[in-house]
Amino acid sequence: MAEKRKEIKVAKIIDNTSLVINAGEHQGIKKGDKFQIIGKKGSQSVIDPDTGEDLGTLDEIKGKVTVQEVYPNMAVCKSQYVRDEVNINNMVGNQMMAGMNKTLSEIKSGVITSGHYESLNVEPTQITGGFKESDDPIRLGDIASPIK
Repeated sequence: MAEKRKEIKVAKIIDNTSLVINAGEHQGIKKGDKFQIIGKKGSQSVIDPDTGEDLGTLDEIKGKVTVQEVYPNMAVCKSQYVRDEVNINNMVGNQMMAGMNKTLSEIKSGVITSGHYESLNVEPTQITGGFKESDDPIRLGDIASPIK
C-alpha cells in the first residue's frame, strides 16, 4: 500500500538539470511523472468577477521536471528536454547527414522545427499576468507539485 505525503519537496539538487524529490515508489511516484517546482504561493488574490469571492493565488513556477529514476522513498528528476530548430540545408558533408539518420523522419522541408501557442484574441487591458516563471534559483525545501 502506497503512503501519501502532504507535500513533495526538493530534497537534493544534483546539478543544473537534475534534482531529487522526497517521494518515491512507496509514495506512488513512477518514472515519467512530471512535477513543477514552486517557490512560493502567489501573493495577489484572484477574485471571482461575479461573486467577489477570493479564488486563491497563482503559484510562482521555478521549473518543470520529469522523474527519471525511482527509489523507495525518493526520485531523481531531470529538467525538460527542449529540441532546438536545426536547418539541415545549412549543413554540408555526408558525415553530418549520416549522424542525423535517426531524426530524418522528423524533418520537413529541411528544417526540424519547434512549436508555439497560437495567440488568443483577448482584451489587452485585462491581461494581469499569471503563472510567472521565477528567476529565483531552485532551493532545498521548494515544493514539487505533480503535473497532470
